[in-house]
Amino acid sequence: MSLDTVLKIGRALRESQDNLRHFKYVEACPKDKDGNYPFCISIPVREDFFIDWNGIKEVKENERGNLFYLKFKTSDSDGMMKYIFGDVYYLVKSSITKKGEIVKSEAGGYRLENPTHSNAAYRPSSFNRGNADCDEIIKDKEDSNLFKFRSQLNKDLWILESILENISAIEFYLSDANDLELISVLKNCDLLNSFTINRLLEKINKANLKKLKVEPNNIDETAKKKLLEFDYGEIFVHFEFSEGKSWFDFKEDLNSITQKMLSDFTEKSKNGIVLKKTLYKTLCSGDKKNDIQFPDFKLSSKSKSKEFNEDSIQDLFYAIEYSKKGKLMIPNTDIKLIVLPSGDNIKAEDYLQFQKSGNEEEVKQANTQLSDEIEPLFDIFSTENDAITTFDLIFTKKGGTTSPDVDLLEISGIEKSTLRETQQRIAEVNRVIQKEKKQYLHYISKELFPFRISSSIRYILGTPLSDSSGNVIFKANNRYQSHLLKVLPLIYSNNYHSDNSLLSSFINNSEFSIRAGDSKYNFLKFDLKFLLSIQNNQKNKFMDIINSQSYQLGSLLGTLAKNFAGANSPIKSFEKNYVGNLSRRISNLSDFIKLKNDIEQKLIMHEKTNFTYQVSYELAQKVKDFHGSYNKEECAFGFFESYFKPIPKKENQETDTATENN
Repeated sequence: MSLDTVLKIGRALRESQDNLRHFKYVEACPKDKDGNYPFCISIPVREDFFIDWNGIKEVKENERGNLFYLKFKTSDSDGMMKYIFGDVYYLVKSSITKKGEIVKSEAGGYRLENPTHSNAAYRPSSFNRGNADCDEIIKDKEDSNLFKFRSQLNKDLWILESILENISAIEFYLSDANDLELISVLKNCDLLNSFTINRLLEKINKANLKKLKVEPNNIDETAKKKLLEFDYGEIFVHFEFSEGKSWFDFKEDLNSITQKMLSDFTEKSKNGIVLKKTLYKTLCSGDKKNDIQFPDFKLSSKSKSKEFNEDSIQDLFYAIEYSKKGKLMIPNTDIKLIVLPSGDNIKAEDYLQFQKSGNEEEVKQANTQLSDEIEPLFDIFSTENDAITTFDLIFTKKGGTTSPDVDLLEISGIEKSTLRETQQRIAEVNRVIQKEKKQYLHYISKELFPFRISSSIRYILGTPLSDSSGNVIFKANNRYQSHLLKVLPLIYSNNYHSDNSLLSSFINNSEFSIRAGDSKYNFLKFDLKFLLSIQNNQKNKFMDIINSQSYQLGSLLGTLAKNFAGANSPIKSFEKNYVGNLSRRISNLSDFIKLKNDIEQKLIMHEKTNFTYQVSYELAQKVKDFHGSYNKEECAFGFFESYFKPIPKKENQETDTATENN
């Protein structure tokens, strides 16, 4: 099962040199979408834990990648934002409504005091919210680094929180006025306001200045008040301990904090440790009607469906974030594919390198490439690492901003060798059918893209629509998504043997495009052939359809009807009314015969029987000799194939073209 794989990954990451980056409740100093760090300051802490605030300096850019802060939680849904130890990351945002009102919000890993909050628990600042938990961690350990640091920070809390309240002023102070002592600046309200306004005029964009009705060259008292109210910023406060240590270098204290969090998540049972709160996706999928795997298993106990030991529960804390990261969002769906590599002796760097390779951006690029060797849905498994021998694959419905991801299904232990064989087989099918498609559609000059599994399924099962230009497109829908969820596990496990919904959907979408005046049959037939041909069968399902009696009937009828095809048809509405609604007109063999007679009457009426006599005779014999089960979709397929088949390219045309090019 994937949880065993997750724990192996967690063990490797926990034992790695850079393990802090992988702990669930430790975050690195963040970067914005452009890769820029926030404003980062460093505060010296002496050996006796005296905090030298006046020694403040800005952290060098190349050192910011080694900054981390703790997100202390007693449950995964804990939103208290308690501060226990270490560095501080804080962000305050400002925006202006259409009415000109200023709206502010906090983010990051710290919250300032809010005496008017409706919930009393959220009124203290993060430091004071963490007091009770910290007392449990420290207990009688008054000689611990954690106790000494918090005791000093408690005395200086006004300084830290003044820095967080005045980020713009601190930015200006370090760039233009650092000859002054920080403490004296923080105690001088007028000076702080002056620094804040100077910095805001540098960083507020013109659009927001206009909304605030502030003229940079005319700053009166009203403008100052608006600017101070709008003040915003992002800051990372790093405490630099003696000998250049960071908070996480105090291993004993960090371990005490970790043990406190573990104790809040777990409880001891007879045979080990169980989760008492949800931390990782549960093994029990039960609902109020009980669970198939776990009969009579209480919903309230779902988190206890796995027992851990001390080591494995810690491993879990290091693997959770890794196990949530998807390798690929299936195109046009909200399904995320999570791939967990497995094998013996896999190291942390192997896991990390695998997750970087074949990521979503690379897959998007692969989708635009013309190589039939590349199938994006298989590239997510690409690795040359011999230690990785199998994969666990989890199909997950991607959550929103307030809703979590939901696992839909899981496949465990897929052999890498099996995936490679399947990928190579699909690539060969792709090459063969792509070559056939190019020869068949010789009149198309633009380059034709290779087949992609998700695209072909969307063309066949998607909702057909006409765009503003009259071109038919196929939009992803719930049916497309649920079908991918059904067949991809079969494809990956080499068990994709049949797919009964493809043919009828192919006919429906072909008919829609015909009625819309933009027939896609000659394209869709190759997507159908591709999907049928990649099925792992001794017999080719596509050839079974071609050789069926129903297909043969339709093929002959399509040959007759081709006399009414194209712009020069004597019956202008024939294609839209007859061909575009074909499957409705041939529901059974009797209906087929009626349509046959109708078309033959029209051929007589328009004096075209001289060209169709032999075909009509052959069709009559086929109808007479027909036995077995009639299939209207196979019949419609045969009809379309004859009706829309383009005129083959002559060999002498190819020679002439080659001569002209020379």
